[in-house]
Amino acid sequence: MQSVERALSMLEEIAASDVPPSASEVARRAGVNRATAWRLLNTLEHFHLVEREERSGRYSVGYGASRIAAASGDRPLIRRARPVLERLGTELDERVYLQVFSGDEMVVLDEVHGSHPVQVDITRIDGPLHCKSVGKLHLAFLPDGDIEEYLARPRERYTERTIVDSELLRAELSRARANRYAVAYQEGRLDWSGVGAVVCDRADRPLAYLNVTVPSYRYTEDMLRELSTPMLAAANELQQRLAPENPDTAAATPERGDGGR
Repeated sequence: MQSVERALSMLEEIAASDVPPSASEVARRAGVNRATAWRLLNTLEHFHLVEREERSGRYSVGYGASRIAAASGDRPLIRRARPVLERLGTELDERVYLQVFSGDEMVVLDEVHGSHPVQVDITRIDGPLHCKSVGKLHLAFLPDGDIEEYLARPRERYTERTIVDSELLRAELSRARANRYAVAYQEGRLDWSGVGAVVCDRADRPLAYLNVTVPSYRYTEDMLRELSTPMLAAANELQQRLAPENPDTAAATPERGDGGR
């Protein structure tokens, strides 16, 4: 059992690294001695859960992990997010969505309805990323080069509030990344507006997004921005629910020799 915990802790450290780590770096971060680390890394590599770059000797997550993730689909995410989504929907009394990105396409995984007779169904609304709250968040967390590539493209103006100027949009994306939420008030269409909040992993990579989209007539822009507070609280709760239950277990229990096998 201890070996399983240490192996999973090492896999988690590799997944959370911005740059593929070496075996010694993985061992140090996971609190595992180097001899045990080598043995466990070899086992993870055998099952294609990690891959070792031949020249550098550094490790990255292997295709075996993707295969396992693909087999589970979105069900675990939906199951863990559902209580958060329901509480947020009750608090806001609005239609609240759980979304992910597949490529550049936004996908709605789950939703909770409010009690208002007039609600916005975003599964029937299409539009470019710069006009949507979750679209802005998706852009904000892209690598800098990808952001600049997007900003270099021409953008269509859909309403007088649509941000098409590259410098203004760059500033908007910078705020969205720093604040962890974005607002789109009448930017894609005058009759609907929304707020999105991002849910990230340990490496600050987006896992999912919470979104509330409302008819514009019920909110001023300032009123809509006030929804960011409960949205961020819900996103933080979901982030905690998606985190490993005991990410520091191995590090908190130093090894003595190789007795942890």
